[in-house]
Amino acid sequence: MPLMQVSQSLIDFQGRTQIPVDLYLHPDAKTLEQQPDVIILPALGVPISKYQALIECLLAQGFNVIAADYPGCGRNQPLVSATFDYGYADLLTDFIPALIAQIPSTSQQAPLLFGHSLGGHLATLYALNHQVQVVGVATGNIGLANWDLKGKLNILTAVLSFKALLWKYGYLPGAKIGFGHQEAKTLMQDWCKTVLTGHYQHIVATETASDHPALFIHLHQDQWAPLSTTLALSRYFSHPQVEQLDLSLQIKGNQHSVWIKQPQAIVSCMQNYLKMNKYR
Repeated sequence: MPLMQVSQSLIDFQGRTQIPVDLYLHPDAKTLEQQPDVIILPALGVPISKYQALIECLLAQGFNVIAADYPGCGRNQPLVSATFDYGYADLLTDFIPALIAQIPSTSQQAPLLFGHSLGGHLATLYALNHQVQVVGVATGNIGLANWDLKGKLNILTAVLSFKALLWKYGYLPGAKIGFGHQEAKTLMQDWCKTVLTGHYQHIVATETASDHPALFIHLHQDQWAPLSTTLALSRYFSHPQVEQLDLSLQIKGNQHSVWIKQPQAIVSCMQNYLKMNKYR
């Protein structure tokens, strides 16, 4: 892999905190002209440091990569608490645009939002009103109607538990229950409302389908994002492509997240899609 240029900058989040952003730059300008810049949007409670294998895989294929933790998460201070709160809308209006503004390249393509789980929700909603490409991995519309009976019972139980914990603590102590880490109250209220309503009208003004390119990758045996939910989220695009990958034999563990340890198949799927769907 060619030597990469790595730098770090700071973005302001609503005047409340400074968030470090890692910029991984490919030295080959000709390569960059053919590749979109990739912004990684992590899953709930997963620090950006866990995506290092993905970052290295993307770099090896000639992509610029922009990576940061969500506000109050990972290496960021202050941590989410009863007094440090935000929701989906804050990430859409203040966090993602600030990341896009860090793109230094002269890429001829629109930036690509690479969203894992929660990151896939955010990437989809951002694409409704902005010119971006989207790749969503292990993600879906978590609305109740999109689950089978067992899934409905599990996610309703989660909603009830989350609401009780949010009331008690003023944030979600996810580490106590094995869901996320320390998550913002409004963010989780948005999440719970989407479960109950099946839409995002409490977050975005319009849900008109986006014409921008979108690839969704469903992982076999992913119990947190079954195919039915992935298909439902993909319908926010006019012409989405949905791919199914079975990595369960080569990567053991929770298929929703274990792929980040060996992301080569995911990146290969993304590359094949981009080759067939050039977008400016």
